[in-house]
Parts: sequence; C-alpha cells; structure tokens
Amino acid sequence: MDLLNDELILGSSILLVLAGGVSVSCLHLRRARRMRRHDEAYSLCVSRLQFFASIIGFLTGLIVGALAAYYLFINPQPASAFAWIGRFSYVLITWSAGGHLLSLTHIGLHLRREERAWERGLDPNTLGRRRMEQLAELQRQPGNYSDHKSRDEELVDELVGFLGDPLTHMRRNLARIPLYGYLGTVCGILLTAQELSQIDEATQTFKALSAMAEGLVLAFKTTLVGLLAYLPLRKAADYLVQRLARQEDAWVRERNRRL
Repeated sequence: MDLLNDELILGSSILLVLAGGVSVSCLHLRRARRMRRHDEAYSLCVSRLQFFASIIGFLTGLIVGALAAYYLFINPQPASAFAWIGRFSYVLITWSAGGHLLSLTHIGLHLRREERAWERGLDPNTLGRRRMEQLAELQRQPGNYSDHKSRDEELVDELVGFLGDPLTHMRRNLARIPLYGYLGTVCGILLTAQELSQIDEATQTFKALSAMAEGLVLAFKTTLVGLLAYLPLRKAADYLVQRLARQEDAWVRERNRRL
C-alpha cells in the first residue's frame, strides 16, 4: 500500500510539473507573438524569439509545477493561510522572473543584430538601415544644419525609443520581484507571531518553537529568492541600457559625419 501511494505521488508530481512546463511555455509563445507584432510596425523580425520563448516558458513552468507538486503531494503538511500565501510568493517570483527574462532576450537579440549590422553592413531588417534611410531623406530636404539636426534628433529618439521604452518599463517593473519576496517575509513573520501567541503551557513550548522556526525560514527564504532573482536581471537590464546608449552614439556620429 505504501509503495502504491509513493508511485501515485511520484506520478502525480511528474504530471503536474510537465503540465506546468507546457502551459507556461504556451503562454510565453503567445507573448512572443505579441512582441513580433510590435516589431512588424518597423518591419523587423527576430527569427529565434519563439524558440527562446518556448525554452524560457518551459523552464519557468517546470519550476512552478515543481513548487505545486512539492507542497501538494510531496510535503502536504497542514498549513495556515499565511503559510500558503508565503509559498505562493515563490510562484510570483518565478513567473515574474521568467517574463522579464523573455523581455531581456527580445531586446538583447535586437541589439545584437543592430550592432553586427552596423559593423559589417546594414541589413534591411534592422533599425540601422531605417536610420540611414531617414538620414538620407533628411539630407535631400532644404534647410540649414540646425534644422536638420533638430529633426534628426527626433528621428533618433524615435528609433531609440523602439527598444528603450520597453527596456525602461521592464527595469521599473523589475522592482516587483523583491516585493513578492517581501510578501513571503511578512507572511512568515505573521506565521511566527501567530505561533508565539499560542504558547500557553510549558508542554507546548517546543512544538510552538518548531512552528516559529518554520515561519522564520519562510520569511528569510522568500526574501533571499526574490533578491537572487532580481539582481541578475537588473544587472542584465543595465548592461542592455549601456549597449543601447552606444548604438545611439553611433547613430549620432553618423549624422555629424554626413550633415
């Protein structure tokens, strides 16, 4: 009987993990299609975006499914509402980190293509080619250098904003990840305080202290997981900002050379 129960638990856990991976992968593919529609406004296309979206989504879903399987089947201990909310913060952190990683990948693929095209020759499927066409059109228009420069700055801002605006929004939204960790921290502290308030007899002291320790572990773990997810993503976002700034400088230097 115990062996049968173990097999059922193992089978249910595997199915839940796989279901999570496939489900989140499909959701990320839908998001990748929305990103491609946004790219089509500038006649751009990142060919491998859907591949990366499926991989990132599948890995994110595996983690979400593993968390659900662990708390529902492998370690189904009775828990209060505070404990379940604290556990759910792991899911929020994982989900948010996966979405931001997809956004970073999308912007990074665009920047990689722009940098290579600018150094080796402009591809039609790049912002750099659009930049050069706009600059050539500006040169054919009447006006002095100040007028051309003013209009060209608007064109450069538009091109930079294509990648810069999503990157700015993503950097701002990244701050939510530590907040999800703090949610688990608050729940863990509340769980500890709840157990502390129930100590009324000496015989219950050790049992309550054990429950308090679980609450403190939940509090510190969620904070740690949130920070560990946030910091690498923020560093990657800052790195992409620097690369975008270098690309903008290259576009501006081309204007100064031609006008």
